[in-house]
Amino acid sequence: MNANELLKFYWGHDSFRPLQKEIIKAVLDQKDTLALLPTGGGKSYCYQIPALMQEGFALIISPLIALMEDQVNNLKEKGIRALYFESDPQGLKLSQQIENAINGRFKVVYVSPERLLNPAFINQIKHAKISLIAVDEAHCISEWGHDFRPAYRKINVLRTFFPHTPLLALTASATPEVKKDIVTHLQLRSPEIFQHSFKRENISYQLWENEDKFQTTLQLLNHFKGSSIIYCNSRKQTEYLADFLQKNNHKATFFHGGMLPSEKKEKLEAWQQGKQLHMVATTAFGMGIDKADVRTVIHTNLPESIENYYQETGRAGRDGKKSQTFLLYQPGDCSELERRTLDQLPERDEIKEIYKELCNTFQIAYGEGQETTHVLNLNQFCQRYQRSEKKVKQVLVQLDKAGVLMWHEAKSKQLTIRATCSTEVARSFVNSNHTEAKVIEYLMRQHPYVFSEEIRISMQNICSHLKISSERLEDSLIQLKQREMITYSGSSNTLYLTFLLPREDQYTLAPVLKMLKQLKDQKNKKIAALIDFVTDTVHCKRNAILNYFGEDLQGNCGQCSANSCKAGIEESPNLEADLKRLLQTQPYSITELKQKLYFEPSTLQNLFATWLDQHFIGINDQFKYYWINETK
Repeated sequence: MNANELLKFYWGHDSFRPLQKEIIKAVLDQKDTLALLPTGGGKSYCYQIPALMQEGFALIISPLIALMEDQVNNLKEKGIRALYFESDPQGLKLSQQIENAINGRFKVVYVSPERLLNPAFINQIKHAKISLIAVDEAHCISEWGHDFRPAYRKINVLRTFFPHTPLLALTASATPEVKKDIVTHLQLRSPEIFQHSFKRENISYQLWENEDKFQTTLQLLNHFKGSSIIYCNSRKQTEYLADFLQKNNHKATFFHGGMLPSEKKEKLEAWQQGKQLHMVATTAFGMGIDKADVRTVIHTNLPESIENYYQETGRAGRDGKKSQTFLLYQPGDCSELERRTLDQLPERDEIKEIYKELCNTFQIAYGEGQETTHVLNLNQFCQRYQRSEKKVKQVLVQLDKAGVLMWHEAKSKQLTIRATCSTEVARSFVNSNHTEAKVIEYLMRQHPYVFSEEIRISMQNICSHLKISSERLEDSLIQLKQREMITYSGSSNTLYLTFLLPREDQYTLAPVLKMLKQLKDQKNKKIAALIDFVTDTVHCKRNAILNYFGEDLQGNCGQCSANSCKAGIEESPNLEADLKRLLQTQPYSITELKQKLYFEPSTLQNLFATWLDQHFIGINDQFKYYWINETK
């Protein structure tokens, strides 16, 4: 079958979306290719269809296990043989999985970039018949992009063993600088470059300055019907906002990186199936999510960059129907973004000192240590040198990026627990409905000796059994300790470090410090661009996005919150008359008015300032507005 026939046979589509067919042809012509397609633009067809048309299989490098799993399941349902390499496949060794991929007549095989750091993996996979190497989310290869992952820099090792295999790089967003980085680090040879316009005609970009983001979110969801995604920058905030929306009669759930995989899957399916209408999430949610009918995307905090903003808002309206996005901000959010973003990076002196402390801990002398692996007790290390775990890990990330060392964490933290209350008190407490009660009940059933001696138990085991996240478990343990029901301690967070270079402090760290300066400069540049985007109330927001990605401007969009386009904003058509009618019946607070009408916060602020000056309205001692001038 040709490409069109395969598209119809397996996916039921009569025609390709723009650029898909051209990309597929370039791949089949054995050309290296860089494809920039919008979020929801059907990037996966660009490697899945060529895979079906050639001998062997396509090797897809993808950054998320959940995304790989979903893609494989979808392909299997269509009768296409696909697999991804699992970390713990119920006893099936990695070497056996690779053997299955080579000899199992699979057409699409997914792998994480970190697998390519394993020499044994490379040594075995090099014997496979690979028809195409596709790199999804290719912007991750560039430290000037977003979501930079050091392992992406190692993908080019495949070039050594598959010099004639075409390489396809795919991403939804990339500045000219990032595109250049992708071509360079993937060693693309005279690549064909296909770029869809970054313009999304069906999406409106609204940026609203306001104080009460929870109430404004509720106002928007009351007005705009359909499915939504609401982004927050902390795990706690997602839970609080979801609870707030539920209490105000909205079907909402939350999603963040601290949840168990089973819990994430359950919540995602409920949202995708429409059982939950609104997903309140951190930015851990979104990559690879395929839901076409999201009508509204709301940011309650500033995103880290325009790239992030574009990708996250691009999850609205994938079906081509009219959709809206809202960025809710306060003046203090800009300085908070600067602090939050730059706080993720260590200082120069911290890198020098912590690297030296690591070498001293493992007794690595000058000129030694290359290709040696060590086990780091992180708790003990931090106590010994008076360091925070967060700061040590930040330094390790930078040393990893620069190729000084590699590191990873042990899968499960060990806990030492002993009950300090009587069994009668514990049994009585179990009858309550708290998460802490579930923890006590689990300990009583699984480890009855906990009342007479200390027990050691894996945190992962408790979390898996109770279906709670590690964060919730730790919160529960703290509560139980405060109630004087248990004592507990966490054993070391075990890290495994492999030093790739010999210890030569100044020479070894020079590229790390240079990279850190470049990274800080780039982050400052991205923050400045985002702040300019937010605070510029004059120029078209869609044009600002196009300009950022190096695309020619094409007139104003007529539907964003900028002054150049405000005529297109669909506020309540008779806002002034509706406000007057409401205020004549009884006093209303701003919060109460938000739940009655749809309006931009600044619009009401300006209108009420005028009405107060003209004595058309007044404010009572409960800070509610009322109408006082019947001639208006």
